[in-house]
Amino acid sequence: MFTGGFLLFLAIFGLAFWVLIFLSAFALPYAITMFVIEKLKGKKAE
Repeated sequence: MFTGGFLLFLAIFGLAFWVLIFLSAFALPYAITMFVIEKLKGKKAE
């Protein structure tokens, strides 16, 4: 039973780790870049 729980913990931890890596490497910079581009477009239009 301990082994099954440990494997489940490793699986959940691994998934969370890769989601964290994905967010910090791609999603956050992409969102920040899009936000900045929209801000710049708004200032140019005025």
